[in-house]
Amino acid sequence: MTTTTTGTTDDTAGAGRLPRSLAALHPLTLLRSSEPWRATAYLAGYVLLGPVLFAFCFGTLVVSAALNITMLGLPLLIGAAALLRGCAHIERLRAGLVRDPVPADYRTVEPTGILAAVKARWSDPATLRDALYLVALFVPLLVLDAAGLALWLTGLALVVFPAWYWTVPDGSALGLLRVDDLPSAFLVSLAACALTLVTVCAVVAAARLHAAVAHKLLGPRTDPLAAAKRLLAEPGPLSGVHEDAGPSSPSSLSSHSRGMTA
Repeated sequence: MTTTTTGTTDDTAGAGRLPRSLAALHPLTLLRSSEPWRATAYLAGYVLLGPVLFAFCFGTLVVSAALNITMLGLPLLIGAAALLRGCAHIERLRAGLVRDPVPADYRTVEPTGILAAVKARWSDPATLRDALYLVALFVPLLVLDAAGLALWLTGLALVVFPAWYWTVPDGSALGLLRVDDLPSAFLVSLAACALTLVTVCAVVAAARLHAAVAHKLLGPRTDPLAAAKRLLAEPGPLSGVHEDAGPSSPSSLSSHSRGMTA
């Protein structure tokens, strides 16, 4: 009974990891915690650092692919794999701002020659997932982070709107509303305080989703059937009975049959 409960709990935790990362977005609780500020640092870090990582990785991959028709491309392919791993390691460490840092999971490469080294690195699924995260998903992740960050920072700027509204010549235009005096600026600030309950959820949800993608692609692969396989591999409740009884030997069967004949 204990084994079954443990396996079910682990499987539920593994299967529900991503939904739980996007759940429990309580605005008041978030505002009293440090998570919105850590989410802000995480998203702002990718907006600033993500394009640099993308440029390095994409440029190296393009040059390596162009020179792959010659022997010069082989060392570059090894270097490109190393660059991808280094950039992915930066993202693994950055994920610690929102969740736990992501552990790496690469195959061990034996030094058996340049061709074998290229094959070993580029046949490693972890290297391909690094390229997927750093290159293919760069634009979607950048849009996600920039949108969440813009909503949050805009809301914060409007909260303190009375402190800077006068810096805009001839007042400030907010859509159809023109703010050119202090009472109107305080009304905008009051509305922004209510809007913060939404924007804080937006920035935290964006950071959690990005970190979940990083864990999924840059972390070690997990077998969704691991709990079921572990349960099937463990001895059942009747295994001890079968072992104690043991199989009937041919000699005992023969003796029994002779006794019955006599």
